[in-house]
Amino acid sequence: MGEIVSTGLYGADPEELHHFARDLDLAHTVLLTIKQELNTRITSRLRWEGPDAFVFRHAWQSSYAPVIAQTAAMLKATAQLVTAQANEQHEASR
Repeated sequence: MGEIVSTGLYGADPEELHHFARDLDLAHTVLLTIKQELNTRITSRLRWEGPDAFVFRHAWQSSYAPVIAQTAAMLKATAQLVTAQANEQHEASR
């Protein structure tokens, strides 16, 4: 087994956590933008008819789009949690 080297840091670097939270929030925004662009394309601009198109549009609306929205919401919630943890870490290290 390797030796564990202590850096003297216990917890996390609050600034690094804030950067990570911003990255998560940006991913949330990007994912919602992509979902909206796909939704517009699939529901109004995609010229595709027939049973396969019907099945795909139904799957998009009932499964795929909601999963993307849930994932984006989880990213946003995680960003808020990480921000709160960064703030707590900052207060604890004062």
